[in-house]
Amino acid sequence: MRKTVQGMLATMFGPSRNDRYAQLLKDLSDVGIECARFFRKTEGQDKQGVIDLEHKADRIADEIHELLDNAFIMRFDIPDAMRLTDEMDDVIDGMRKIVLHVDAYKIYLGKMRPEALELMDLGTEMLLEVAKLIDMLAQPRLILADVRAVANRIDEMESQADSMVAAHERKLVDEFAGPGKDVLGFIAWHQLFHLLEQITDDANHCGSLIVSLARKEA
Repeated sequence: MRKTVQGMLATMFGPSRNDRYAQLLKDLSDVGIECARFFRKTEGQDKQGVIDLEHKADRIADEIHELLDNAFIMRFDIPDAMRLTDEMDDVIDGMRKIVLHVDAYKIYLGKMRPEALELMDLGTEMLLEVAKLIDMLAQPRLILADVRAVANRIDEMESQADSMVAAHERKLVDEFAGPGKDVLGFIAWHQLFHLLEQITDDANHCGSLIVSLARKEA
């Protein structure tokens, strides 16, 4: 009954807001992909370039929050729509955190290891999958099976990232264990891998949230 009433009210009062939300979230996703590609191309070395893109994303996220704050009724529950926006923004903010970390430990991270580049590539692939889900939000109704298929791929990628980070950590321990080893070098690489993993976690959260939206529409 609640969903029926929400649907009627959304039809009467909110289609333009629903469409605007879907478009703004797509804009945010597009900036995320642009940032991820730039981040990978520059191997995390262009701090200002990533920060500029993160600020662009923040402006879009703020616009979404303003839209949702002033909405009377929406197709999706407003708290769910807020969380999805924030998770997408967190992915981009994660890249800002990484370039700040790289800049702080530039003496160690001036040249990226292949393992770090693999994680950057995987994060970009996950964002491309998330973009497919966000495109589905513009459809009249989410098809749960289609949403789950894409979200499952994202989840598999996130599991792959977890395995990659665990393997890289073992290598780091082998490399830096023992007296006289450079502790700061270990900290620099260890933290970098965890920050990269966090991006994949946040991307996976986006997928899970859109599955939840589809489930509520089913």
